[in-house]
Amino acid sequence: MNELRKVNNENWYRASQEMRWVERDNNGKIIGTYKDNPKVGYTLAIDPYKNQFQTKPITKIFESTNKVIHFKTEDEEYKLYLHKHFQEIFEKLEEEGIIKLNNK
Repeated sequence: MNELRKVNNENWYRASQEMRWVERDNNGKIIGTYKDNPKVGYTLAIDPYKNQFQTKPITKIFESTNKVIHFKTEDEEYKLYLHKHFQEIFEKLEEEGIIKLNNK
């Protein structure tokens, strides 16, 4: 699961297994979609095949790791928490005996 959150609004989020970074030409026509590698100018489509939410084009990327992507658009700032972020949290909770994961 991936989760997109607005930095300045803790109550707003979108969660989905599926997401794509969308590249467009100067006329707004889609010229590519990517699972990885966000870039300035791309938009993020969360749940691209069902109840899609799409950001405006990225203007700045503050951080991009295999756990979190922190970026800004023209009018919003977002943090995208990737699957690996949540996986590590659950594994730590399991190590502490708080939960039991079924995948072991």
